Amino acid sequence: MTAIRVLSYNVRYANRGDHHDAWHDRRDAVGRVVRFHRPDVAAFQEPLPDQRRDLRERLPAYEFVGRGREADGEGEGCPVAVRSDRWEVTESDTFWLSETPGEPSTGWDASHPRIATWARVERAAAGPDGGDALLVVNTHFDHVSARARRGSARLLRDRLPEVATASGAESEGSVPTVLVGDLNCTPGSEPHRILLDDAGNDENNAEPADGDGLALRDAAAAADLRHGPETSLTDFARLIDGRRIDHALVSPELSVEAFATLTDRDDRGRYPSDHLPILARLSL
Repeated sequence: MTAIRVLSYNVRYANRGDHHDAWHDRRDAVGRVVRFHRPDVAAFQEPLPDQRRDLRERLPAYEFVGRGREADGEGEGCPVAVRSDRWEVTESDTFWLSETPGEPSTGWDASHPRIATWARVERAAAGPDGGDALLVVNTHFDHVSARARRGSARLLRDRLPEVATASGAESEGSVPTVLVGDLNCTPGSEPHRILLDDAGNDENNAEPADGDGLALRDAAAAADLRHGPETSLTDFARLIDGRRIDHALVSPELSVEAFATLTDRDDRGRYPSDHLPILARLSL
């Protein structure tokens, strides 16, 4: 049995209007949170190119993959960072949450281009755990358009089985998969149900899931141990109740030992982002 800790963290883009919560006042604290909890994989949402550089500098033990959402590779990204002493990235790519996922594009009526970055990782160390593989998918749904969130969820359900199988081409079947990110929706919402293949149970849903996608479970609901608040959104000073919009969804091959919403504050007593990081402790 191989243990793996996956962290997902919307670090808030570098907004000059954030004043005393500007990125240069938060970046060290974000790095310390990740280093302290030592996840095997850290998936970030919203970092701009300079922020991605800052994260790489503060997390030298991690290999980063991913690009920005704009055609030139700039803009916000969904990078995946992997602890290189324990895991090796064997394949990675980015696609767009749109009707044309293979090219830079904005889907449906989203306010911005949205992407998903994936990485196939394998155990780096030799031994009984050698050869274990995992597919990690990191995404960020649109914050304005409900139609775009539904379309993004359906695209992921359609596309992930292909990615999981193709990325595991040297092994039989598909590799265990964990999908993480800021979905900008709460548990039980339609995009969340689509990803769990539960939308067809809603008689008011005009577009039921087809049932052919990858089977996923909500790690927070499946965990043997649950820790932390029932929200993942902050205003830097306080929690915003009832807004668990950051999620970890896992395929059946993965056991969920624990799920936590982390409430670490910085040395100013403030949260390092307007989102709390989430951490899933898994085994495969």
